[in-house]
Amino acid sequence: MFASDDCERPVALDGEALARKWRAPASFLVRRNRLQTRRLELLALGSQVAIALVYGNQKDSLLYFGSRSRSSLRFPSRPTSPGKHLKSKFKVPDSTREVSIETRGRSLGTYNSFFAYEKYAFIGEFYDSKRWHALEAHWKNLRRLDVSNCFGSIYTHSFAWATSTDAHSKAHLGKLPEFPKADVGRIFDKVMQCANWGETHGICVGPESSRVFAEIIFQKMDLVIHQRLHRKKFTSADYEILRYVDDFFIFSDDLHTVDAVASVIKDVLTEGGFSLNQSKTQDYLTPFTTRISERKASLKVFLKLSLPYEGALPGYDIREISVHLRSTAISSDNDAQAVGAALTQIERRLRKFLRKRAAKCGEYDQARELFSYVWGFAHSMLYQYLSNPSVSSSMKIVRTLRDIRRASELCVGLSGRHRAMLEFESLESLHFAVARAIRRLVAAEDTEIEVCHFLSLASASQVRLSSGNRILSDICDVLDRHLSANDSAKANQAGVFLLLSTMKYFLTDSRASSDNVSRLMSTCGKFTDLLFGSQYLPAGQLKNHASQELLLLALIECPYISVDVKFELLNKAWVVASVRKSLGTADLTERSARRFLRRCLVDEVARQGDGMSGSDIGAFVWSDEDFDEQLYEKEPQFIY
Repeated sequence: MFASDDCERPVALDGEALARKWRAPASFLVRRNRLQTRRLELLALGSQVAIALVYGNQKDSLLYFGSRSRSSLRFPSRPTSPGKHLKSKFKVPDSTREVSIETRGRSLGTYNSFFAYEKYAFIGEFYDSKRWHALEAHWKNLRRLDVSNCFGSIYTHSFAWATSTDAHSKAHLGKLPEFPKADVGRIFDKVMQCANWGETHGICVGPESSRVFAEIIFQKMDLVIHQRLHRKKFTSADYEILRYVDDFFIFSDDLHTVDAVASVIKDVLTEGGFSLNQSKTQDYLTPFTTRISERKASLKVFLKLSLPYEGALPGYDIREISVHLRSTAISSDNDAQAVGAALTQIERRLRKFLRKRAAKCGEYDQARELFSYVWGFAHSMLYQYLSNPSVSSSMKIVRTLRDIRRASELCVGLSGRHRAMLEFESLESLHFAVARAIRRLVAAEDTEIEVCHFLSLASASQVRLSSGNRILSDICDVLDRHLSANDSAKANQAGVFLLLSTMKYFLTDSRASSDNVSRLMSTCGKFTDLLFGSQYLPAGQLKNHASQELLLLALIECPYISVDVKFELLNKAWVVASVRKSLGTADLTERSARRFLRRCLVDEVARQGDGMSGSDIGAFVWSDEDFDEQLYEKEPQFIY
């Protein structure tokens, strides 16, 4: 029984061989706020498959070792039954979608995680829960501790300790035995090493598998912490410890107890190779309401008044909306986290508001007034994001703009002609918002991923940017600067994603002049010269780089460029060597490998001509068929 209606035939894989090969992830920078960035990684395809095999074969062990601590607020509790597939027959109807993480109390049809989680998918849910209010009523003091550089500090061999004992893990260091004889600790340890350049210190940031890996290690440390506190004669009546990933919450009525518990936590973390971020250590007296919580409460009140589900529309104009949202969303520190939390509230309220009110519109003028009012909120959200940017906020803006763009479909009481008129007006407003966002973003640093989101929105919404040639020229300038500054395999790979997203938008329907398209393809050639060159990967055991795989497969599948252009882009040393190796023929000449490569390109074009590409999931999504599903899944269009 498969979730997908059109499953392909199974392919035999050697899981042990996949797990033992070193691969390089594609590391890319995204903005946390106006001044800070964070590094995320996209795993190589072989590493993704190896982790999937670990999940499939060891899920029961992972669930056991990941659910031993009573302190954890987010841990895997069971596999998600239908599996993850965009064509799943078990998807939840679009009208009920709010979040994309399944928990024990919330069942969804498609997932961005193999596991369902207990108890809270996001930290904000904990702050809004009854349990948080009960903790406020029960305890007097709270101290919050944050682990510094959590994933970067993880020693992968710690996983073997977390799933056995320290003595056992040290006794079995060295060469890994055959997989059927190895325990889950050593298998997952090896897979995570090989996914990250073969390194034992630090794991990739971004994949959900890293969270599972880290959670099991922290669960073991939770047990050690409680054991030591028990030996010090502390009981559950004296304190309570809760942990959300790498954030610890210590509750007690006595500050001396808080200090003692914090000291034990610090000691255990230090022994595990971790350290606390002292600048983020915070103490609270009951009630434990933070500034963000206070602003969320104020914003909730304003949203109820300004976005009522019944009655007449309030008389707020766009300036008043902007002032109110700014005053309740932005703290004195212009904190991007506070803005992000506010945008989430606005996004959810606005979506419900549209769905409840649009269906009741019986006249065109009534619907037009509603849409004009809603666009006032959308433009205000965009300005808040551009002033206090982060990559997560960009996704919230894109989802909101997409919801409003499609809202004319909800006006079932209007004629087809009037719905078309509403759609045209929404398209004009969306054009303004997207063009403004992209122009601002290309002028800033480390915004490549955010530009990708808005280009994907423009493509899916059929927005034809009137300033397309200027925008394309500016993006090509960004790509050229990126190439010159990031020419090593460990450098920021965000330019690869921006290149593909730019090609997807501007190569479709001739959205730019021939000169600018020629410049874009020339820039693409520079990327392939770099990534597919024989010197890109360091010599040694490393086999593949995620950026190489992504660019190679994306160009092979690209429906907008000819076979000759593809062959010119791909006829490079690393690609030819990969073809020779994949065929497993030692005496295959480079000339024969090149002929085989061209034949593959011809066959791919023929396959697309037969209409076989629509339901496939490729390395890069060139069509917009599943845009809304991927937006719901929180998956960028440019990453599989």
